[in-house]
Amino acid sequence: MCCRKLIPLIFITTLITFVTACSETMSNTSEVATIVPTTPETVAMELPTMIPVQPTPTATLEPTSTSIAQPISTPTEKPTPTSTSTPLPSPTVTPYPTATPTAIPTATPTAVPTATPISVTPPSVPPPFTGTVWIPGTSDILNTYDPTFFRSLKKITDAPREMFDRRTGTFDTLNPFLFEADFADGLKIEVQVNSEFETSDSAEAAALIYLYAVGQLPTELRQEVDTIWLHKGNEDFGGGNNNLLIHHERGLTYIDQEVLEEVFLHEASHTSLDPHHYGEEWKKARSADANNYISIYAKDNPDREDIAETFPMYYALRYKASRVSTDLLRTIQNTVPNRINYFDQFFSEMEPAPYARDTSK
Repeated sequence: MCCRKLIPLIFITTLITFVTACSETMSNTSEVATIVPTTPETVAMELPTMIPVQPTPTATLEPTSTSIAQPISTPTEKPTPTSTSTPLPSPTVTPYPTATPTAIPTATPTAVPTATPISVTPPSVPPPFTGTVWIPGTSDILNTYDPTFFRSLKKITDAPREMFDRRTGTFDTLNPFLFEADFADGLKIEVQVNSEFETSDSAEAAALIYLYAVGQLPTELRQEVDTIWLHKGNEDFGGGNNNLLIHHERGLTYIDQEVLEEVFLHEASHTSLDPHHYGEEWKKARSADANNYISIYAKDNPDREDIAETFPMYYALRYKASRVSTDLLRTIQNTVPNRINYFDQFFSEMEPAPYARDTSK
């Protein structure tokens, strides 16, 4: 009886507990707070670390010595020496019957002329002469009585100068007698006379022996001649280095042989023409001439003596034709016709010298 009363009581108690729990759950659901979204915190981003690129250094070009040459020179390079630490090239030489030719600097082409007209391809022939200075009957291409551009010589203050002496084969700093030679075409040459001539008057007298003949050269052959070195000694003359080299005893021999002017034609060609004309157009002209040469000396030294041997023959052909034989003129034309055409592009109108030698003295 007691148990039957307890069962309904337990049921009712359990029911009340269930109902109460459900009511609390519903109340909590209705009071859920609204969640307001928040802005996420910004995180700073860094790029990966990079190794700086090393800039490529710009190469600095150092000035070169002409060569120029100079010489001209070379040197590239005016072939005048541009650095006291660089040995100067030896001047060129004129072949002498008993002398061995001395090596000369290779000239650096500076001017590029226009294409050379090709006239005719001659047959291949051996050189007709040994050396053009020594061709019989050509000592009158220029002679003692021809007019000159030389006008005056004045003494200037002596100072040390570097001079080449073929007796020693070296460049040495000397204290020469200095003079300035003036020419009617506006060119000037500093004449450096070795102090071995002892007095200024003796040095001046020796210089005057040669300056009239130097002035007989066309302007184009003195254009690059800045200095003259005058020594005693029986050695070959030379050209190049913006200079003419004279050894006095040999000069007196050339005067006796009546070839002084022709030797200057050859040497001044080295000085004023070599730096500008040994180039592709000259090679084309030579090739068109079937690689003929006017002399054995030119053939043996094609890139050193070809111009200096050929130009005097060109000068004879175009300006002194009445002074040489018809056979010689024909030989020149038949051997190197395209080199003649090459020179015509630059030297077709050379100005004659204005001053005749005073023969009254």
